[in-house]
Amino acid sequence: MDLLSFAYPFYERYLTWQITRSSLKIPRHVAIILTESDLFDVKGMERLISAIIILRRFKVDLVSVYVDILKTDPPLKIEIASTLRARLEESFSNLPAGTGYTIYGLEGEVKDSLPGNDFFVYVSLGFGGRDEITKAVLTILDEVKAGTIKPEEVDEKMLESHLLVKQEPDIMIRSGGQKLSDFLVWQSVYSELYFTDVNWKDVRKLDILRVMRDFQKRQRRYGK
Repeated sequence: MDLLSFAYPFYERYLTWQITRSSLKIPRHVAIILTESDLFDVKGMERLISAIIILRRFKVDLVSVYVDILKTDPPLKIEIASTLRARLEESFSNLPAGTGYTIYGLEGEVKDSLPGNDFFVYVSLGFGGRDEITKAVLTILDEVKAGTIKPEEVDEKMLESHLLVKQEPDIMIRSGGQKLSDFLVWQSVYSELYFTDVNWKDVRKLDILRVMRDFQKRQRRYGK
């Protein structure tokens, strides 16, 4: 065992102690942005389950996961989303009891588990923020045509109420040194961003702890 490997457990405990000391600054909503290749890798799926469990232990309320499907052919994208959905459902059976989740795919279908007592995971398979806003606007237009709402009643709050994810993420994590995606475009306008060059399949518990501690050290300005 080299010196770094020997020191990791002590550093993890130190970070955990620091994070728990500042429990009032724990992010309540954490977003993780991945690619389909991250989850087709067995280690990548294991890392996702591990990260979700770690975040729950620190009393995070909601974890939103976006899987960016890079293929451009629509039938292939739907096929990839369907395959990933099946893998996620199988893997999510290993999450702690009481964990609720929603998996939203390109097919437009939502898969729900039990609602969850105090912790929830939302997964979007290739369905990005621009699509989410477009869907919300079209739904509102249908309601206006049906006469259930008046045009003058349409405002930001109404649009937000039609989004799939209502909560704003406190921090968005992007691994692999890649650019940010269009996930939660509306909701993330004041979110903190965290980029790491580490590929997702190589993300360790230590890296998740660093994200949490980094968030606690930041002074959020909410666009001011």
